[in-house]
Parts: sequence; C-alpha cells; structure tokens
Amino acid sequence: MVDQAGRTDLHYAALENDVTATVRHLAAGVDPNAADTQGFRPLHLAAQQNAAEAATVLLEAGAEVDTVNRHGNTPLFTAVFNCRGEGAMIILLREHGADPFAENAHGQTPVGLARLIANYPVAAFFEDLD
Repeated sequence: MVDQAGRTDLHYAALENDVTATVRHLAAGVDPNAADTQGFRPLHLAAQQNAAEAATVLLEAGAEVDTVNRHGNTPLFTAVFNCRGEGAMIILLREHGADPFAENAHGQTPVGLARLIANYPVAAFFEDLD
C-alpha cells in the first residue's frame, strides 16, 4: 500500500524501528529503495529516527546507502542532522560505505554538517577524515 505522500508500509516500519514489520514487508516484496514524493527512502526515515536495527535490515536487503531525497540529502546526512549525539546510525552507514563527502543541493556534506553542529559532539564520528 502507498499513501498520499508516496510512502509504503515499509517507510513507516523503518521510521518506527519496527524490525519485525520491516522484515515482513521486505519478505512480501516491498522495494527497500522505494521513494516517497519527496525522495525519502525507508533508509532515510530510519536515519531520521536513529533506528539502527531497522536500518541494518534494510541494508542487508539491498537498500542503497547513498540515495538522495529531493534536497540531495543522503541517509548519512539525515543521520548527522538528527543524531542528537548518538552515533550508532552514523557508524552503521559509514561501515556500509556511505559517502561522508556527498554534497547535497546546497553544497553541504555530512561531514561538513557534523563539524557545524555545536550542541552535540557529532564531529567525533568523522575524526578519521581530513
């Protein structure tokens, strides 16, 4: 089922970090890379909520790690923006090859954003990069 925003049930399972539902929807053939009307994939929504468990299932099912939404933001960019100091999602995405230097439509990168965020030590998750 697809709603008016173009989101599948898999989008919502990822958003809620519901691993059981994520596995069920993938087993039923829902595309792990299905984009909503704004270009958000289930992995973007998992990244938004720091839902590392659902993200792991999505990545193992073939979710593309560097897909972009209509603003050019990758799931890693979304994870950095929403991490609130928690790095599990950032680490997971980086371990799966996410590009920390992927520029969005405004010329910002995940690592650049991490270095701008002052209220949490997000840059610590990118200390290995120059």
